[in-house]
Amino acid sequence: MVITFKKLTLENFKNHAALEIEFSDITNIQGRNGVGKSSIGDAITWLLYGTDIMGNKLEPKPIGKDDTETKVELLLQVDDKQILLGRSQKKTAKYYINEVPEKATRFNELVASLFDKDLFLSLFNPTYFFTQHWQEQRKQLLQYVSEPLNKEVLAAMSKVSAKSLEEQLKKHSLDDVEKIHRERYRKRDTEYVRASERVRTLTEQLEKFGDSISDISALQAELKSLQEKRFKIDEDLLPQREIQLKRAGLEKDIEMVKQNILHQKEIAAQIQAETIQENCHTCGQPLNEEAIEKVKANKAARLKKEVEIGKRMVEKYNALVEQLKQMPVVEVQPIDTTEIDARILELKGKIQQHSQIEQLKQEIELAKQQLEVIRQERNDSLSLIDAVKEFRSKQAELMVQKVDKLFEKISVRLYEEQKNGELRDTFEIEMDGKPYSKLSTAEKIKCGLELIEVLSKQSGVIAPTFVDNAESILSFTKPSGQLIVARVVDTDFEIKTVSLKEEVVNE
Repeated sequence: MVITFKKLTLENFKNHAALEIEFSDITNIQGRNGVGKSSIGDAITWLLYGTDIMGNKLEPKPIGKDDTETKVELLLQVDDKQILLGRSQKKTAKYYINEVPEKATRFNELVASLFDKDLFLSLFNPTYFFTQHWQEQRKQLLQYVSEPLNKEVLAAMSKVSAKSLEEQLKKHSLDDVEKIHRERYRKRDTEYVRASERVRTLTEQLEKFGDSISDISALQAELKSLQEKRFKIDEDLLPQREIQLKRAGLEKDIEMVKQNILHQKEIAAQIQAETIQENCHTCGQPLNEEAIEKVKANKAARLKKEVEIGKRMVEKYNALVEQLKQMPVVEVQPIDTTEIDARILELKGKIQQHSQIEQLKQEIELAKQQLEVIRQERNDSLSLIDAVKEFRSKQAELMVQKVDKLFEKISVRLYEEQKNGELRDTFEIEMDGKPYSKLSTAEKIKCGLELIEVLSKQSGVIAPTFVDNAESILSFTKPSGQLIVARVVDTDFEIKTVSLKEEVVNE
């Protein structure tokens, strides 16, 4: 897009009661201080945006003339299309497009459709760009510069870091790779501390057992031999002990039957001793012979029954006694197994201790393996985090190189390194090693003009440039678009145009 100014008309704008300028390739405006040279640039930006050339709100009326109407018209050409824009202000603002009155919304939409405000002001005024916040400056410049491709950045990295990161970037974005592995590193680092503590605890437990047994097979063989010997002793004594147990059981049964017999005798004796009552125990009347005989018969029957039970008990008693007589009497010769039992217990303890030691060793080995896996995963994540840092650092270097290649005398600082080694976005223009804020007025103009050329080439927009205070600079390279130059000279206000496009404009 090529923006060209054709004609500017001012009425009651600041210093100018009436002024008409027909622009050429170069338009020189000169005169003493206060005659309105800078107002020409302000008139154009006020028409378009209601601001001065620096983007600040502007009151265009001449001082002390509130009852006058201010009006600005600009005939401009955008590529092959000419547009006449007008703006006037008395009590309220009025807008015109090709002399047709329009609402502010329609006017502003048209201007916005022609060119971006910040881009236009940056191309029009060599100092405007630097008045913006550094983040806006950075955004405006970098929107026209593509970031280096991943493969370009990876090629600039160390081979190990590039290889590990390249696989990750096939699945995730760089930011996501960093998030994933920062979280994984944090978890693995915590797990590593715990796993190290477990290895240490198990090792301390192992140390408490002392020296491990060198020949466990010998102890196992000895234990087996002693257990077999102990079993043989018990096996040899088993028949005698079984007989003893049977005799003891019979003796117990005999004693129990004996006690039952004695108890049964007592029952029979009690029946035998009962007295036959000849009087009724209820009314006291004497019983007849028949009733007395029934009582006697009942007593006799009960006695007979209990005697029969007693006889059966005696028969059982006699049988058990005879059975006991038939059973041989054996005496078990006691064998002292204290020593062999103590040795068996000792061997079992040692073998169990050996088993615990071996189990601890296995647990320690497994814990060490887990510790190594966690350590490796933690270190892998740490390496990837470092690789991301290196990627960003190389990406920044390549980005700076791409941006610096756009300029001849300007260099741009896009990043600054923090204490942790990470890069943080920043933006500062330097020329000849000096930051913009330290440049002289002439240097700032030169710096701004070079920046305009870069912005123009990168954005594809060529616009007029207004260089104010040009008396401070002896020479400078003309930008691609129209050039409007304002200088302070000790003469009356004067405008001169040059149609020839010169590369260098001399005072």
